[in-house]
Amino acid sequence: MDTPENLLHLLRTWGRLSAGEVASRLGISRPTLMRAVRTLGPQVVSLGLGRRTAYAARRSLRGHLAALPVYRIDESGQAHEVAALAPLHPTGCALTWREASPWPLDAAMEDGWFDGLPYLLDDMRPQGFLGRHFARAHAHMLQVGPDPQRWSEDDALHALSLLGQDSVGCYVVGEPALRAWLARASDEPQPLTDEQLRTAYPQLADAALSEGEVGSSAGGEFPKFTALRQVDGQLRHVLVKFSGADNSPGTQRWTDLLVCEHLAGQVIADHLQLPAASTRLLQAGGRTFLEIDRFDRHGFRGRSPVCSWAALNGGLLGLPSHAWVLGAQALQTRGWLAGDTASAIARLWHFGHLIANTDMHDGNLAFRPGASISPTSARRPLLSLAPIYDMLPMRYAPPRAAEVLTPAFTPQRPLPSEAGPWREALPAAQAFWGMAAQDKRISAGFRRVCEVNHKVLGQIHKSE
Repeated sequence: MDTPENLLHLLRTWGRLSAGEVASRLGISRPTLMRAVRTLGPQVVSLGLGRRTAYAARRSLRGHLAALPVYRIDESGQAHEVAALAPLHPTGCALTWREASPWPLDAAMEDGWFDGLPYLLDDMRPQGFLGRHFARAHAHMLQVGPDPQRWSEDDALHALSLLGQDSVGCYVVGEPALRAWLARASDEPQPLTDEQLRTAYPQLADAALSEGEVGSSAGGEFPKFTALRQVDGQLRHVLVKFSGADNSPGTQRWTDLLVCEHLAGQVIADHLQLPAASTRLLQAGGRTFLEIDRFDRHGFRGRSPVCSWAALNGGLLGLPSHAWVLGAQALQTRGWLAGDTASAIARLWHFGHLIANTDMHDGNLAFRPGASISPTSARRPLLSLAPIYDMLPMRYAPPRAAEVLTPAFTPQRPLPSEAGPWREALPAAQAFWGMAAQDKRISAGFRRVCEVNHKVLGQIHKSE
């Protein structure tokens, strides 16, 4: 093989290599290497300057070598081309920014190298209840499997580039997806008013369960759909969770928990003084609906960036799951998170445990790019905490195909290092259980559970 063919074979086999490594392995000079790279043209990606220069073989996506444009939709609804994304051999992507990244990046990412799908785009993958239905509905057309959790990197990029016009956050990948967004954005639909909900929401719930595709691919396992609403004179995109329509004990428990989620958001905002997603409750058609304002949407067209802790952790840190407090400390140590934000996350973590939330997984905490800059480096933007969502006492969620149980509430005492944020969270959790015990939208049986839990925390509070 000649030098260009040897270079391409090397990069396809071993992945990204520095210029020095390539020259050494092929036994060629730097000028010869540069000539081979020019000969291969778009088949090779070169990023980095000086000694940081590295090369990788471009991986075709469904037979095409062209890079995928990445667009950002701003809060006013204007589209901007901000980057170009190229899949690489054997895995990973190269991301060439046209504007400065607002997200934390390690050294390799600053040069544009990502070991997988760039983490700031990872939440766009179809996931949860809506994501599974999206995958099943479009699997044949996209030529992918029906389970999005089994999709390869190429499957995800292919799906996003064609049908990812309404994914989480502000980014759109690929020209076809942006054209679909532009077509939709030019024809603003009529938002639902309060008077229309009692008819519209039961119909949308039935469609979500039967047809499996109502709205976007926002994540989460709870049955849900998305809608456009007119609330207090303002246009809002909402995510709507809903209970079953029967009178079974399981359905009643999920109804109780939806009300609890609504109350927990109020307590987080009022007692912990932290941002929480705005929610509203509606009961219609035998179902309970929890309407949640999407904080990544503004007006009809506007969007803003958001990234889950799951994506941040997977892309930057690789800490064990369910490690919100450790993650906040690690982000703070690296200059990506302000100290007061790390403390706020610790209070939130303990609040969750004190209200029996056993499902605080990494996808249930999210961040936005902060406006201020870390003092340790002018190139490191601070992250700010996104509004809190999915905070509810999941310890009491009914298991599938089993009797609805009410386990005992036994909150753990904190370690000495946790005592400060735990004590700050305790009164808020006590207020939550007190509100839930008095809320008539919750069943009498579960209100009694909430009253017991309120007393348990009251006794702990007195002993402190």
